[in-house]
Amino acid sequence: MDTFLGRALTDAATGLPNIPYFRIIQNWEERRARRRNTMVRVIRVAAEGGAESLRRALLWRLCQELRTSDLIASEGRDTFHILLTTPDAENAVAIAERVQRLGATLGESANLEGSPLVLRTAIEPPTEHVAEKGPCDPCEEHELIRQPPSATRADEPEPGDPA
Repeated sequence: MDTFLGRALTDAATGLPNIPYFRIIQNWEERRARRRNTMVRVIRVAAEGGAESLRRALLWRLCQELRTSDLIASEGRDTFHILLTTPDAENAVAIAERVQRLGATLGESANLEGSPLVLRTAIEPPTEHVAEKGPCDPCEEHELIRQPPSATRADEPEPGDPA
């Protein structure tokens, strides 16, 4: 089961979490942020150009640049999503600029012929994601009031029903 989940939740090309897994964690973090009155932001990074070795170096450096609490997910080889939680979410613009500079730095240090590596970043606006209620979420008062189960058996008519 662990092997199956590992394959289902990671991108085979990069080894990073895939987008469905990213959305699960994003949903969970957004609910937690609402309870704590904090912020969650997502930065989308699109890589253009560059050699394969440069792209592999990008992933390693990207993981080094961010905190361990910031989740990086892969949408194929060219697009990545970064989930920022507080306090990084408050500095999303600065982090997006730092990621763009990282692409330029990698391109300059590689001295490779061919197309340079260009990183384009976009900060997604906070989403109003309405999630299904989890087992730990508070219930509404009317959900706590339940009708007691009927004392009659299934083959007996309910009281007041015409026979």
